[in-house]
Amino acid sequence: MADLMTIGGNATSSYKMALAAVSTNISNLNTEGYSRQSIKMVADGEAPAVLVRMHDSFAESSLRSANSSLTSQQPTVKYADRVLNLIGSEAGSLTTALDKFFSSASRLGTDPSSDSLRQEFLSSANFLSSRVRTVAVDLQDVVVDNNSEVAQRATELNGLSTQLSVINEELTKYGGKDQPPSLLDKRDVVLMKMSALAKIDVAFSDEGLAKVSLHNPNSSAVLVENSVVKELSVVGSNSPKNSQSIVYDAAGSNATLGAISGGLIGGLVAVKSAVIEPLVSNLNTMINSFVSSANSHHKAGINAQGDVNVSLFSVGADSNYAENMALSIASSAQISAAGRLRISQPENNTAEIQATLSYGQDASWNGAIESEFTVAFTGATSYTLTQNGATTAYDNFDINTGITLGDVKLMFDKAPAASDSFTVASNASGLGDNSNVKAIAALHTEKIVGDKTLRNFYIDEVGKIATYSDLSSMSFEAKQAVYDHAFSAKDQKSGVNLDEEAAELIRLQQAFQGAAKLMQVSAEIFEAMLQASR
Repeated sequence: MADLMTIGGNATSSYKMALAAVSTNISNLNTEGYSRQSIKMVADGEAPAVLVRMHDSFAESSLRSANSSLTSQQPTVKYADRVLNLIGSEAGSLTTALDKFFSSASRLGTDPSSDSLRQEFLSSANFLSSRVRTVAVDLQDVVVDNNSEVAQRATELNGLSTQLSVINEELTKYGGKDQPPSLLDKRDVVLMKMSALAKIDVAFSDEGLAKVSLHNPNSSAVLVENSVVKELSVVGSNSPKNSQSIVYDAAGSNATLGAISGGLIGGLVAVKSAVIEPLVSNLNTMINSFVSSANSHHKAGINAQGDVNVSLFSVGADSNYAENMALSIASSAQISAAGRLRISQPENNTAEIQATLSYGQDASWNGAIESEFTVAFTGATSYTLTQNGATTAYDNFDINTGITLGDVKLMFDKAPAASDSFTVASNASGLGDNSNVKAIAALHTEKIVGDKTLRNFYIDEVGKIATYSDLSSMSFEAKQAVYDHAFSAKDQKSGVNLDEEAAELIRLQQAFQGAAKLMQVSAEIFEAMLQASR
C-alpha cells in the first residue's frame, strides 16, 4: 500500500492536471471542434491520474452523417427556389408571352388586312422569341453557376484531403499512444468539413489514422489513406451544353464517378439532374414543338408579297432550340395570315355549302403553290377532278374524309349534290383571308407537346419545380432537426459547459488544497517520527 506522502503527492499532481484540464476547457469554449478534456483518477492513489479526451466515436460518426444530409439540402433549396423565381414569376414566365402571341393571332384573324393588327402580331411574335431566349439563357447561367460551385467544392474537398493526410502523418509519430488531444480534434474537424462536402465513409486504424472514401455508389473512390491523397476533378462537355462530370484519380487514370451522394457536392449534382437539366430539356422540347407547328402553318400560307413556304420562327441547327429561337420575318407584309389557295363556287350550286382547305397532307411538299384545280360532283359519292387540262373521275367520296390532292385537303360542311363544283386556285396577295392565322391561333388549345397544350405543359413544368422546392424546404427542416439532435448528443459528451466547468474548478481547487494539506500532515508526521527516534 502506498504511504501518505505518495498518495498526497499523486493526488496533488492529479488535481493539478485536472485544474489544467478545466482551464484548457474554459479557454477553448469557442474553439471549433474542441473535445472536452478530463482526468481519470486511479482509485487507490498509488499512480497519478491520466488525461482523457472526452469523445464518442459513434456520436461523431452520426453527426458527420447528419451533416452530409443537411448540407446536401442547402443547394437543393437554393437552386430550386432560384429556378422557380426564374420561370414562375410574372416577369419571367413564358405564359404571359404565349398568351400575348395567341391573343394577337386571334385579333389578326378578325381583320387580316389591318396594318395595325399585323404589326401587333409581329411585335408579339418577336416578344415571345425574345422572352424564350432570355429564360433559356438565364437557365444556362444557373447551369454554369452550378458547375462552378461543384468545381469549387471539389477543390475544397481536395484541400481537406491534403490536410487530413498531413494529420495522419503526424499521428504515426505517436504509434497510437499519448496522442495529443488537439491533433485528434483537428482530425475530426477536417472529417466534419469533408462530410459537409460529400457523404463519406471513415475507418480508423489502431494509430488513429483516418481512411476516407466516398459513400456508395462510389465506395471504391478512396480519397485519403495514410498520407496518400486521391483528388477529384471536374470535366466539362457541350453534349449537352454545359454538361459536367466528376472524375476520380484512380491509379493515375481518371475514372468518371457515379452520382455523389450527400454534402454540398451531392446536393449540387442532385438538383442539377433532378431540376435544372430536365427543365432545360423540356423547355427545348416545348419550343421545338411550338415552332415546328407554327412554322408548318405559316409556311403553308401566303403573305402579302405573294410568298409561300416562309418560316415564322427559327431555332438554329443544334438542340438548344429555346436559346436559339428567333423571329424569321422582318415586316408585317411577310406574315402569312392567309391560306395559299382560295375556294370559289358558282352561284348555281344547289345549296349553300361551306368548303374549307387545310394543308400539311404531304410531308414532301416542295413549297410551290399548287396549280388551279376544279372538283365537280356527278353523284353522291362520285366526282371529277380537273387540273392542268386533265380530268380524272373518282367514285369514293366520303364527307368525313373529304378530298385530298397532294398537300391540300378539301372538306365540306354538308354533302354536295350532283352538278355542284368547287374551284381551288392561288390566293395571290393573301390579303383579306384569315384562314392561316386562325390555324396558328388555334395552336393555343391544341395538344402539340405530347398530350398537353403549350400553356398546360409549361404550367406543369412550373408546378414540378414548385413541388420540388416545397419538398426540399420541408426536407431541409427535417434534416436540420436530425442534425441538431446529433449535435446535442455529441455535445453532451464532448462539449464544454461553462457553468459545469466553473463548478468543477471550485471543487478541484478544494480537492487540491486537501491533497496539499495531506502532504503537509504527512510531512509533519514524518518529522515527529524522526524526533521521537532520537
